[in-house]
Amino acid sequence: MKRIIIAIILLVSSTAFAAAPPKIGVIDLQRAVSESKMGIAARAVIIQKTEQLNADLKFQLADIEKLRAEFEKDAAKLSPEAKLEKERLIQKKSRDLQNRQRESQEEIKQMEADSLSKILNHLGGILAKLGDDGGYAIIIEKGVGTTYFSKQIDVTPIVVKMSDTGNEKTGK
Repeated sequence: MKRIIIAIILLVSSTAFAAAPPKIGVIDLQRAVSESKMGIAARAVIIQKTEQLNADLKFQLADIEKLRAEFEKDAAKLSPEAKLEKERLIQKKSRDLQNRQRESQEEIKQMEADSLSKILNHLGGILAKLGDDGGYAIIIEKGVGTTYFSKQIDVTPIVVKMSDTGNEKTGK
Protein backbone atom coordinates (compact mmCIF):
# COMPACT_ATOMS: atom_id res chain seq x y z
CA MET A 1 0.00 0.00 0.00
CA LYS A 2 2.85 2.34 0.86
CA ARG A 3 4.36 1.70 -2.56
CA ILE A 4 1.15 2.71 -4.33
CA ILE A 5 0.92 5.98 -2.37
CA ILE A 6 4.58 6.78 -3.10
CA ALA A 7 4.02 5.99 -6.79
CA ILE A 8 0.98 8.30 -6.90
CA ILE A 9 2.92 11.10 -5.15
CA LEU A 10 5.81 10.71 -7.59
CA LEU A 11 3.43 10.69 -10.55
CA VAL A 12 1.60 13.82 -9.38
CA SER A 13 4.80 15.68 -8.53
CA SER A 14 6.46 14.79 -11.84
CA THR A 15 3.51 16.14 -13.82
CA ALA A 16 3.57 19.34 -11.75
CA PHE A 17 7.24 19.86 -12.60
CA ALA A 18 6.60 19.03 -16.25
CA ALA A 19 4.09 21.88 -16.63
CA ALA A 20 5.36 24.64 -18.88
CA PRO A 21 6.94 27.54 -17.03
CA PRO A 22 5.12 30.86 -17.32
CA LYS A 23 5.89 32.80 -20.48
CA ILE A 24 7.86 35.98 -19.80
CA GLY A 25 8.64 38.83 -22.17
CA VAL A 26 10.83 41.92 -22.02
CA ILE A 27 10.22 45.13 -23.95
CA ASP A 28 12.74 47.87 -24.67
CA LEU A 29 10.26 50.75 -24.89
CA GLN A 30 12.88 53.29 -25.90
CA ARG A 31 13.91 51.09 -28.83
CA ALA A 32 10.29 50.36 -29.73
CA VAL A 33 9.50 54.08 -29.82
CA SER A 34 12.56 54.96 -31.90
CA GLU A 35 12.19 52.05 -34.35
CA SER A 36 8.44 52.18 -34.91
CA LYS A 37 7.03 54.08 -37.88
CA MET A 38 5.01 56.17 -35.46
CA GLY A 39 8.15 57.13 -33.53
CA ILE A 40 10.13 57.85 -36.69
CA ALA A 41 7.33 60.04 -38.04
CA ALA A 42 7.03 61.92 -34.75
CA ARG A 43 10.79 62.52 -34.66
CA ALA A 44 10.67 63.84 -38.25
CA VAL A 45 7.87 66.29 -37.37
CA ILE A 46 9.79 67.48 -34.31
CA ILE A 47 12.99 67.93 -36.32
CA GLN A 48 11.10 69.86 -39.00
CA LYS A 49 9.48 72.11 -36.37
CA THR A 50 12.86 72.63 -34.67
CA GLU A 51 14.45 73.65 -37.96
CA GLN A 52 11.58 76.04 -38.67
CA LEU A 53 11.86 77.65 -35.23
CA ASN A 54 15.65 77.88 -35.56
CA ALA A 55 15.27 79.61 -38.94
CA ASP A 56 12.92 82.15 -37.36
CA LEU A 57 15.37 82.72 -34.52
CA LYS A 58 18.26 83.15 -36.95
CA PHE A 59 16.21 85.74 -38.84
CA GLN A 60 15.57 87.66 -35.61
CA LEU A 61 19.25 87.43 -34.66
CA ALA A 62 20.31 88.71 -38.09
CA ASP A 63 17.93 91.66 -37.65
CA ILE A 64 19.53 92.48 -34.28
CA GLU A 65 23.03 92.19 -35.69
CA LYS A 66 22.06 94.49 -38.55
CA LEU A 67 20.74 97.07 -36.07
CA ARG A 68 23.94 96.80 -34.00
CA ALA A 69 26.12 97.25 -37.07
CA GLU A 70 24.10 100.32 -38.15
CA PHE A 71 24.31 101.70 -34.63
CA GLU A 72 28.09 101.28 -34.45
CA LYS A 73 28.50 102.82 -37.90
CA ASP A 74 26.25 105.81 -37.21
CA ALA A 75 26.92 106.27 -33.46
CA ALA A 76 29.19 109.27 -33.95
CA LYS A 77 26.55 111.08 -36.05
CA LEU A 78 23.60 110.38 -33.74
CA SER A 79 22.34 112.67 -31.01
CA PRO A 80 22.39 111.30 -27.44
CA GLU A 81 18.60 110.83 -27.56
CA ALA A 82 18.81 108.94 -30.86
CA LYS A 83 21.64 106.76 -29.48
CA LEU A 84 19.57 105.96 -26.40
CA GLU A 85 16.55 105.11 -28.52
CA LYS A 86 18.61 102.80 -30.80
CA GLU A 87 20.17 101.09 -27.77
CA ARG A 88 16.71 100.55 -26.26
CA LEU A 89 15.44 99.12 -29.53
CA ILE A 90 18.39 96.71 -29.72
CA GLN A 91 17.86 95.68 -26.08
CA LYS A 92 14.14 95.16 -26.64
CA LYS A 93 14.76 93.03 -29.73
CA SER A 94 17.41 91.05 -27.81
CA ARG A 95 14.94 90.38 -24.98
CA ASP A 96 12.29 89.40 -27.53
CA LEU A 97 14.77 86.98 -29.09
CA GLN A 98 15.60 85.42 -25.71
CA ASN A 99 11.89 85.06 -24.93
CA ARG A 100 11.27 83.48 -28.31
CA GLN A 101 14.17 81.05 -27.77
CA ARG A 102 12.69 80.01 -24.44
CA GLU A 103 9.21 79.66 -25.94
CA SER A 104 10.63 77.60 -28.82
CA GLN A 105 12.38 75.23 -26.43
CA GLU A 106 9.20 74.82 -24.40
CA GLU A 107 7.19 74.22 -27.57
CA ILE A 108 9.59 71.50 -28.72
CA LYS A 109 9.60 69.86 -25.27
CA GLN A 110 5.80 69.86 -25.26
CA MET A 111 5.68 68.36 -28.75
CA GLU A 112 8.09 65.63 -27.67
CA ALA A 113 6.08 64.88 -24.53
CA ASP A 114 2.78 64.77 -26.43
CA SER A 115 4.22 62.53 -29.13
CA LEU A 116 5.82 60.19 -26.61
CA SER A 117 2.61 59.94 -24.61
CA LYS A 118 0.60 59.09 -27.73
CA ILE A 119 3.13 56.47 -28.87
CA LEU A 120 3.39 54.88 -25.41
CA ASN A 121 -0.40 54.65 -25.17
CA HIS A 122 -0.46 52.97 -28.58
CA LEU A 123 2.32 50.56 -27.63
CA GLY A 124 0.62 49.86 -24.29
CA GLY A 125 -2.46 48.64 -26.14
CA ILE A 126 -0.33 46.43 -28.35
CA LEU A 127 1.51 45.03 -25.31
CA ALA A 128 -1.80 44.22 -23.61
CA LYS A 129 -3.02 42.45 -26.74
CA LEU A 130 0.29 40.60 -27.14
CA GLY A 131 0.25 39.58 -23.48
CA ASP A 132 -3.31 38.27 -23.65
CA ASP A 133 -3.11 36.56 -27.03
CA GLY A 134 0.48 35.36 -26.68
CA GLY A 135 -0.06 33.75 -23.30
CA TYR A 136 2.49 35.88 -21.47
CA ALA A 137 2.38 35.82 -17.68
CA ILE A 138 4.32 39.09 -17.58
CA ILE A 139 6.04 41.54 -19.92
CA ILE A 140 8.69 43.62 -18.17
CA GLU A 141 10.19 46.88 -19.37
CA LYS A 142 13.94 46.65 -19.97
CA GLY A 143 15.93 48.56 -17.41
CA VAL A 144 13.25 48.43 -14.73
CA GLY A 145 14.90 45.95 -12.41
CA THR A 146 16.37 43.89 -15.22
CA THR A 147 20.08 43.49 -15.55
CA TYR A 148 20.03 40.71 -18.12
CA PHE A 149 17.51 39.01 -20.34
CA SER A 150 17.78 36.60 -23.21
CA LYS A 151 16.97 37.80 -26.70
CA GLN A 152 14.55 34.89 -26.82
CA ILE A 153 12.15 36.74 -24.53
CA ASP A 154 12.62 40.17 -26.16
CA VAL A 155 9.21 41.12 -27.57
CA THR A 156 10.38 44.51 -28.87
CA PRO A 157 10.61 43.41 -32.54
CA ILE A 158 7.14 41.86 -32.34
CA VAL A 159 5.66 45.03 -30.84
CA VAL A 160 7.35 47.27 -33.44
CA LYS A 161 6.09 45.03 -36.25
CA MET A 162 2.55 45.03 -34.85
CA SER A 163 2.66 48.81 -34.48
CA ASP A 164 4.00 49.40 -37.97
CA THR A 165 1.55 47.10 -39.72
CA GLY A 166 -1.40 48.20 -37.65
CA ASN A 167 -1.96 44.49 -37.24
CA GLU A 168 -3.47 43.64 -33.89
CA LYS A 169 -2.66 39.95 -34.31
CA THR A 170 0.14 38.65 -32.19
CA GLY A 171 3.40 37.37 -33.55
CA LYS A 172 3.17 34.04 -31.67
